[in-house]
Amino acid sequence: MKRHISKFKITIIAALLITFCLSACGRQQAQTDIDSLEDTDTPQATSESLAEEATTASTNLEALDTTLTITCIKGGAADAFVLISDNHVVVIDTGLDKKADKLVGFLNEQGVTKVDELIITHFDKDHVGGADHILNNFEVGTVYTTYHSKESDDITAYLEALENSGLEETTVSENLTFAADGISFTIYPPKSPVYYDSTSNNSSLVIRVSLGENSMLFAGDAEYERLSELLKTESLGSTILKVPHHGRYNANTEAFIKYVNPQYAIITSSNGEPEDQEVLDILAANGTKTYLTKDGDVTITITADAVEITQ
Repeated sequence: MKRHISKFKITIIAALLITFCLSACGRQQAQTDIDSLEDTDTPQATSESLAEEATTASTNLEALDTTLTITCIKGGAADAFVLISDNHVVVIDTGLDKKADKLVGFLNEQGVTKVDELIITHFDKDHVGGADHILNNFEVGTVYTTYHSKESDDITAYLEALENSGLEETTVSENLTFAADGISFTIYPPKSPVYYDSTSNNSSLVIRVSLGENSMLFAGDAEYERLSELLKTESLGSTILKVPHHGRYNANTEAFIKYVNPQYAIITSSNGEPEDQEVLDILAANGTKTYLTKDGDVTITITADAVEITQ
């Protein structure tokens, strides 16, 4: 069911349309002046430019009427996130194999039949464990992964399910962006093929999801070396941070949290594998409100101009 658009959004829409029309008129007048002087391919270039502006305006309008719901699944010290908008479903990581029934059950409850993108940040068992269950139970559009740096039974099960689905994984090696329902998804891959410490964790894909003025950064299990890379990456500031590596502290943790500067933080931890108190203290000092999945599923509702979090 479509939501009613608020007066604020109507004002924004009107402003965007007026701006687009004025821009088009200005360009048309300028083109008339140029045509009087010379016969070139400029009209075609102008048409392409106007088409780009129209696409941008359309995307902005679409974002104004989009709601993105992100569910952070409670499943121990493991990552499993479901992102659902009007016409699109993304799953980022799939938790542990033994907890996969909960993830599959949740997707079924939401009426999901197709996962448009399955993103596996890296191949530790608490991130890839349920991937074969997703592939075996749902149609999947595209699978994005980091490079393989280890072997395990969970990875074997995932690769077999991938083959049975007739799919091939897309290993992200350069920054990659795609959009759906006015939402932008940017994937930042690791910059090194090997790391001095914990290559698997440091090979994590990092994903920034943005809608209007709000965004969420999923930092996988990035540790010190990977965080060093991210601290040199532009435009990572986000409204919400999925704290890397289940809230474990390292020497770059404080700098990274200050760099992202989130209003809210999500930590996927458990009573048996708790988050570090140092990380909680850093988040509190930053003025960040923190939610722990060990206390239950966390539901984040994002629009272009608002964020609501419930647990």
